[in-house]
Amino acid sequence: MKRPTKVLLCLVLGLLTASLVACSSEEGPEILPVISEDTPARPAAARSATPAPAPADSPTVAEIDEGTPRRGGHLVLASMAEYPHRDVHQSSQETLASMGPGLAYSRLLRVSAGPDVEQPSLVLECDLCLSWEIAPDMTYVFQLRPNVAWQNLSPVDGKQLVADDLVFSYQRMRTPGWPGEARFSNRGIGEIEAVDDLTLKVHLEFRDADGLLALADGHSKIVAPEVVERFGDLRQAPVIGTGPWIFERRLSSGATEFNANPDYFEPGLPYLDAITVKAVKTAGDAGSVNPRRLALLHAGQIDVVVAPPTDWTQLDRSSVEFNSRVSQQPEIGMVLSLNTQAEPLDNLAIRQSIFRAVDPWEYVDLDWQGQGGVGMGMPVPNPEWQLDQSELLASYLGSHSVARDILEDHDIFYPPTLDIAVADLGPDYRRVASQIAADLESVGFEVSVTPVDPATMREAVFGQDRDYQIALAPAPPHPTTNGYLYSMLHSGGPGNIANHDDKVMDALIEVQAAELDPLRRQGQLLEVQRHALEQAYMFSPITGSYRWVFDWDLENFYPNTALSEYHYWSEAWFNQ
Repeated sequence: MKRPTKVLLCLVLGLLTASLVACSSEEGPEILPVISEDTPARPAAARSATPAPAPADSPTVAEIDEGTPRRGGHLVLASMAEYPHRDVHQSSQETLASMGPGLAYSRLLRVSAGPDVEQPSLVLECDLCLSWEIAPDMTYVFQLRPNVAWQNLSPVDGKQLVADDLVFSYQRMRTPGWPGEARFSNRGIGEIEAVDDLTLKVHLEFRDADGLLALADGHSKIVAPEVVERFGDLRQAPVIGTGPWIFERRLSSGATEFNANPDYFEPGLPYLDAITVKAVKTAGDAGSVNPRRLALLHAGQIDVVVAPPTDWTQLDRSSVEFNSRVSQQPEIGMVLSLNTQAEPLDNLAIRQSIFRAVDPWEYVDLDWQGQGGVGMGMPVPNPEWQLDQSELLASYLGSHSVARDILEDHDIFYPPTLDIAVADLGPDYRRVASQIAADLESVGFEVSVTPVDPATMREAVFGQDRDYQIALAPAPPHPTTNGYLYSMLHSGGPGNIANHDDKVMDALIEVQAAELDPLRRQGQLLEVQRHALEQAYMFSPITGSYRWVFDWDLENFYPNTALSEYHYWSEAWFNQ
C-alpha cells in the first residue's frame, strides 16, 4: 500500500455488469428534482483540514488519539450510472438503492460491517428495530426504536416513525410486478402487522432460515406514507426518509447532494457533514480501473476506486498513492460446472478426475493477484460456513496424481475429448479456461476451449436443453444462501447448473434451508458443499472480491456490500 495524495471519494460499483444474468439497470432520461436548481439548499459543508469544534466536555484535538472519530468533511462519491427516477420501490437498480436517493432511507434490519466483521458476511443487526425474537408459530416480533423521527421536511415534518409506516412500506413493495413482490414471496414473508406503535409482527409462510434477509435488503426501504399519498408515487416526489443522509437536490449534471441528518436516531452518526454522488462514466469495462479513472484518482478528483483483481497490478505499478482493503463477494465469481447428462460426464469417475486435475489456487495467484478464494461461490453468513481451503485441496481439487489414479482405478485408459464452453467476457475468462484445459491435458484428457457469447452461454447452461459439457461462466447473482442453492444446485431449481436429478442433494438443501439454529445449519451447509464436490457438480475456481482503493485520510471505512448494504458510509470519517 502507498501513502496517498489528497483525494476526493469515488465508489466504482458495477462489477456485476459482466454477469450473464444482469442486474436491472433501468436507465432512463434524467429526471430533475422537484426543487429547482436555483432554489436555495442547505450548503454542503466543505471538507476541512481540522475537525469541527468539539463540545466543552470533549477532548481537544491534541488529546484525540488515532482512530478517534472526527466530525466534518465532504465526501464525493462517483457512481457508474445515473438513477432513472427516485422511487426506491419501483426499481432494483443499484445506483438508486445505494448511491442515490436510497441513502436517505432506513430499513428494519441491515447487514453488519466494521473492523470485527470478517467477510463474506450476512450477519444482521437492527436498523429501525431495537430487538427481535421468534415465536413458536414462526412469527418474528420486532420492537422498534422509540426515538426515530422522519426528516424534518414537508409533508412529514419530523413526525415520529411508527409501526404502521413499516406496514405501509411493505405492502407497497408487494405491488404486483415490482421487485419487492418476488423478494418477499421467495423468502416466505407473509402478513406483516402493527401490534402497536413500536411493535411489529412478521409472519412466515414457511420456514426459511434466510427469511429475515428480505427485510435487511438494501432495496427494502421504509418510506413515508404522507409523501406517497400526496404525490401518488416517489418518482419525482421529495425524498424524505429516516436515514443518516438528507437528500438536498439533484443537479442537471447528474450529481446528487446529501447533507448529514441532524436528527438521526443513532447518536453521533454520521461523522461526515455531506456526501455528493456524481456519475463518472468511462469507456470500456465498467468494472475496470482504466487509465482515465487512474488519472482522476491521481489528480485528487476521486478518493475511492473499486478495482477488480485483474487491474490490481496496473494500479500498484502506477504513481498513485493509496490505502486499500479487500472485501469478499463469493456470489460474483467464476463458476465451473459439469453437465451430468452429457456424455462422458454422466460417469462420476470422469467428473471426479476432472475436479481433481484442476488447480484453482494457481489461477487465483496468476490471474487474480492472490485476491479471492476457492469454494462453492455462494453467499454465507460468515466465512466459517465455507469449506476450509485445506479440505478442498486434500479431498476434492488440485492433484494431478490423484486424478490419474481415479481414471486408472476405473479402467479409463483413453480419456475422452472434452470441450470447455467459456463465457466470452474478456481475456480473464479465456485465460482461466486455457489453464483448466492445460490441467486436464496433463492427466490425459484431450480438451478444446470454445468462447461463447453471453446470451448463447446463458441458454446453453441455464436453458432447458443444457447443451454443454463443461462451462466456465459467472453465476447469476443470488444475494442469499438459499436463493443460490435452490437455483443452482437443487434439481428442481431454474439454474440446476449440473443438470442432475440428485434426491440426496435436494434433501440436504431442503433441510438446511429450514434450520433456524445457526450451529446446526452450519454443519448441514458444509455437508451440502461436500456432497456437491464429491459428485463433481460445480464449484467456483475464483470467488469474487473487491479491492477498495482509497485515501489514507479516510478512517473506519469497512464496506460490506452484501444485500446492497450502504450504512457503512455513515460510520466513516476523515482523520484530518
